[in-house]
Amino acid sequence: MNITDFLIACIPILSWGFVPVISTYIGGKVIEQSLGVAIGSFIFACIVYAIKQPIIDPHIIWIGIASGLFWAFGSVGQYMGLKYLGVSKSMPISNGTQIIGTSILGMFLGDWSTFNSKICGFTALGLIIIGIVFTSYKELGVGENEEKIYWGKGITVNLFSSLGFTLYVGILKYYNIEGWSSLLPQSVGQILGINIIAFLFFKVNPYKIIAIKNSIVGVIWALGNIAILVSQMKLGLSVAYPVGQASIIVSVIAGVYINKEMKTKKEWLSSIMGMAIIVLGLFFIYLSGFFDNI
Repeated sequence: MNITDFLIACIPILSWGFVPVISTYIGGKVIEQSLGVAIGSFIFACIVYAIKQPIIDPHIIWIGIASGLFWAFGSVGQYMGLKYLGVSKSMPISNGTQIIGTSILGMFLGDWSTFNSKICGFTALGLIIIGIVFTSYKELGVGENEEKIYWGKGITVNLFSSLGFTLYVGILKYYNIEGWSSLLPQSVGQILGINIIAFLFFKVNPYKIIAIKNSIVGVIWALGNIAILVSQMKLGLSVAYPVGQASIIVSVIAGVYINKEMKTKKEWLSSIMGMAIIVLGLFFIYLSGFFDNI
């Protein structure tokens, strides 16, 4: 595996790690935050298209729009999962199921083709999921009452969300569509999808000033998105996407220092252990790609 390609796959760790932190800082409702990301993604895609001028044909347009629609359902579902379960319970489910889903789909598409790569890959998945659980640990303080948890609704929307996120990257991999070409039609699909969800399901108009403010989050998200789309064509979906889920490391650290989230000593210890386990998982992900290419 080319180390440069692997480092490109690591860009979402930083980019996507800041997305929930900045989005929380700006504020807004679920649909407004999702629309803001979609608008920022569209702005980013227009700039990229003007600079690189990639080839776009009708086939790429329709597949790209479908990818964006899947993302829209995934994004709204993930925000709803946070509402029903809270961050500490929802994120391990969301990140873990996304990793499992993309890795299984990646294997069907030819990733982890050797015995050694499969061993390293599954080891990496286990480590990353365990690391996410440790990193997301939330201690219930003395005298505090835990928020009401809606397990049924929370798990259901997270599973649908993870399916949407898996298909948003998987459909491009399946049709072997290059990331730069898919970016603009994908962003159109994102905006279209959010509008469908907002007007048909939520019965609300999402076009408010807070959504525009959240567009900066979309530009940051788009940097990680293009890195994933480019790297998955070279490294495979089972390598590129799980690496991006290590973004929770940045989210935890930035959440403390930017959003002023408090952590107890036990939570810090658990988070540090989780981060170390995730880093070890990334090493095994790298090995899985290495064994796939020898």
